[in-house]
Amino acid sequence: MLKKDKFGQMCKEKMIAELTSSMDEHPNFVITSYMGSSVSDLEQVRKNLKPASASYIVVKNSILRVILDNKKMDSLKPMVDGGVGISFSGDDIVATCKTLVNFSKDHDKFKVKAAMVDGKVMMADEIKVLANLPSREVLLARVVGGMKSPINGFVNTLGGIIRKFVYVVDAIKNGKQNTAEGAKPAASA
Repeated sequence: MLKKDKFGQMCKEKMIAELTSSMDEHPNFVITSYMGSSVSDLEQVRKNLKPASASYIVVKNSILRVILDNKKMDSLKPMVDGGVGISFSGDDIVATCKTLVNFSKDHDKFKVKAAMVDGKVMMADEIKVLANLPSREVLLARVVGGMKSPINGFVNTLGGIIRKFVYVVDAIKNGKQNTAEGAKPAASA
C-alpha cells in the first residue's frame, strides 16, 4: 500500500509541475466549467481553439488549488469547483475568449468562469466583453488606418494645390497664346 501512495504522490507532483510550467509559459488563461459536457464537446472545444493557438485541458480541482496557492492567485480559487478545465491562450487572448464564449452559447453545460489576462483576474461578464472586441488584426488595421488618414488628407491637399497651380499656369499660357494669335492678324493687316 505504501508504494501505491508514493506513486500517487509522485504523479500528483509531476502534474503540479507540468501545469505550473504551462501557466508560466502561458500567463493568459481561462477557467471553465465543463460538468455535463460530453467528451466530444470537449474535443470540439480543443479543435475550435487550435486556430487561436490555444489549448484546453481538464484539471483536477485539488491540483489546481495547490497551483493557485503557490502562484498567489487566491482570487481564482472560488472558481475551482465541479468539473474544471483551463484554456491556455496563445498570443491572442481575445481570440481564445471569443472561441470559449461562442462555444458556451451553444452548449449550456459549458461555462466560462474566470480568466487571468495580463496579470489581472477577469470574471465571466468581463470575459464576454473582451470576447466581443474585434480581433487583434482588425484592431491593428484600425490603428494603421487612423494613422494613415491624416497623411492621405495632407497628400490630397497638396495634390489639389499643385493641380490648381498647373491649371492656373495652363490658363495663363493659353491666354497668352490666344492674345498672341489675336495680335498677329492685326499686326499683319
